[in-house]
Amino acid sequence: MCEQYLPLIIDQVSSLCLSDSEETPQLPELLIHYGLTIDEFTHLRSLLIQKIDSSNTIFNITSDCFYLPYLTHLKIIECHVANDKNSHQIINNIWRLPRLKHCTLDVIFEGGLTFAELPIISTSIEYLLIKNVIFSSIGLTHLLNSTSYLQHLCIQFGQSSNAELDTRHIIPSIISLKLNFDGSLAALTNILQSMPNLQYFTLETSAINLNGNQWKEILNDYIPKIKIFRFLMKVLSIEHNNMEEQLDDLLKTFQTSFWLQDHQWFIRCDWPQHTKKVFIVYTLPYCFGNSCGVYSNRWSKSTCPNAHDYNSYDRVTNVLYKGPIDNSSLYRRCYPGIHRLTLRLPFDNNFWTIIPTLDHLTSLEVIETRENSQSELQLKNLLNRAPRLEFLCIDVTLFLLLTQLNITHSSLRRLHLKHYRAKMNRYMNATQCSILADSLIGRQCEVLRIRVENRAIVLDLVRTMHNLRALKCECQDDIWNNNSLLFSKDELIEWFRRVLPEKCSIRRQESRLIQMWINQ
Repeated sequence: MCEQYLPLIIDQVSSLCLSDSEETPQLPELLIHYGLTIDEFTHLRSLLIQKIDSSNTIFNITSDCFYLPYLTHLKIIECHVANDKNSHQIINNIWRLPRLKHCTLDVIFEGGLTFAELPIISTSIEYLLIKNVIFSSIGLTHLLNSTSYLQHLCIQFGQSSNAELDTRHIIPSIISLKLNFDGSLAALTNILQSMPNLQYFTLETSAINLNGNQWKEILNDYIPKIKIFRFLMKVLSIEHNNMEEQLDDLLKTFQTSFWLQDHQWFIRCDWPQHTKKVFIVYTLPYCFGNSCGVYSNRWSKSTCPNAHDYNSYDRVTNVLYKGPIDNSSLYRRCYPGIHRLTLRLPFDNNFWTIIPTLDHLTSLEVIETRENSQSELQLKNLLNRAPRLEFLCIDVTLFLLLTQLNITHSSLRRLHLKHYRAKMNRYMNATQCSILADSLIGRQCEVLRIRVENRAIVLDLVRTMHNLRALKCECQDDIWNNNSLLFSKDELIEWFRRVLPEKCSIRRQESRLIQMWINQ
């Protein structure tokens, strides 16, 4: 495609994803190999850079972005940047993009990230989300000084010193703030004081414990233009005695006219079964990320006039079902739109009340299984009720039991086979892999991750699984170890390159993990 078709439409592409994932390995290098560069996508408006761990590659891509006159959206996610000179230059490249409005940086910068010496002030960035970087007051001051037209900001804040935000520098343009906060109350009020026009404020914290009256005072004093306030507080109670009485008293402070009539802001308080002194207070509807754990509660109440209001957590797409849910009356909520589900088998009788539908499910991971017929039947039922399922991660033993039932699934194309039960032999043998290749699910599998006893098994899988195009494997007979980095030759990689077709792309991704792209 890169060689034959892409050059014909390259000046018409408006959105592009460059990823070095298991399904598109070394994609940026492939573009360069065929003589294509980012600056040739002259009408590109949106660019996603994903799972690239080469700072040099990211630097080159962002440098070419300067020549894209229509680029307004840039996302760099799930990337890792080593501690070298390119880290600072990557930020420089981004901040000098003349029309960039939306910027998302979900990058691990090994040497940290600072905006202190940034020579450029962006006059175009309006929406900025930064993950994996903890800002101090000083760091946040530098960031705000370098983005003069910023309207929407999402960051993580952690104050390790008594330094204060420079509140002399007011940012009147910011109207929306999402904050994962681990600092003092003084630091929070300093931040809010610098954003007097803030209208939308979302806060997640385990460092601040405020009741409804205290929040009312802060909102009125520092951000009087607030329209929507969302918060989630994880609170450690000093006193364990009369815990329910304490929670009732806290709840009453959120039942005043300010909360219920003036703003119609409702909150829920949960006291999880697995904790003794920690409770969680949050606003409704639930809007704190797309992930959520399902667990039993000791105590749960809300300020909603109707007990069933906001019980549907529609925004949650990733659920870890911890179960069992002992008292369903303390867990009146459901998750109708989940895409990813992680759970143990067998699950309890309340599961289908809490997870009423799997119509949107694309990923299923079973992290623990009790070996009984109920687990097998429940897994079969899960597969039958998930018409869009693409990815399945389960124990090898359970998968082999599934093959005996001739289970099929039209959309399932990615498999990750683990060894949760096996304590001794954690590698699949030739017989087990033959069953995998001959199974209905194995025949349609396109992406596979597996651990095998020897390298010859890998060759058999490549030859017999005709739809397989991406494979991650660990071989028990691999002699590679961390000391092998001192040597230029990789015996197993060289062996695979000799015996597999030339079109196969093969590399060592981690210490013992081999990644293959198979051109069938």
